[in-house]
Amino acid sequence: MLLSRFKSLILLSMTCVLLAQAPIDNEGVIKLVKSGMTEDMIISVIQQQPGSYVLGADDFVALKAAGVSEKIIGAMLAKKKGEAAPGGPVGSVVGVAAPSERATISGPGLYYKKGNEYFELLVEDVEWKTSGAMKNIVSAGIVKKDLNGAVTGPSSRNFLTNPMEIFLFPPSGTTVNSYILLPMKPNNGMREFNVGRVNQKSGVAKGALPFGVEKVGENLFRMVLQTPLAPGEYGILTATPSDSSSGSTKMHTFRILL
Repeated sequence: MLLSRFKSLILLSMTCVLLAQAPIDNEGVIKLVKSGMTEDMIISVIQQQPGSYVLGADDFVALKAAGVSEKIIGAMLAKKKGEAAPGGPVGSVVGVAAPSERATISGPGLYYKKGNEYFELLVEDVEWKTSGAMKNIVSAGIVKKDLNGAVTGPSSRNFLTNPMEIFLFPPSGTTVNSYILLPMKPNNGMREFNVGRVNQKSGVAKGALPFGVEKVGENLFRMVLQTPLAPGEYGILTATPSDSSSGSTKMHTFRILL
């Protein structure tokens, strides 16, 4: 046991020396994974060595396809966030931001914060399994009956880590109360969810997760959760009036890695 640990420490030290000349990038992490190094050892290398990681949605997909685990990706995210310099692209500043922050929230939508920058949560089309579902969604997040929906694909392309920050900027005709946070279950290449009637006592729709809001600017709100979301797939559904029994519903989706 001691010999095995000693060998691991020697291998880690040699790896750190070899990588010390230049920051580790995405390809470097993939090479470490394919070399057979343990997950814990790779995470230690990421934490100890300078990193130059590109972590957009497509990059997450490429890393996963190359066999990089979510824990290792989480370590890369944490390293990048820890070394991020203050400031970011200049956009239309909405709401109140600290002097060191440059917001990029320029219009209605849902956004998440990464470092000192804001990025829009991508939307996906919902496929309703309940006939006439569109007639049963009205404003203020009230659902008339249980509805089963699904989104194509096993995972969202938005990857977030805890502690996460999501901001809501409702468009005209929509209020902050129109948003419903739902857990999603991957099944046969889809992400499925169920949403039902609003509980009169809690004010939360069946199948939904409760959250509060904190106003941080003109028509801009930060989502406040009682406890951090567990790793998995999630979606934010906007309940808006509709008299049509056809058409598509949009859902903002994201995946929690850690």
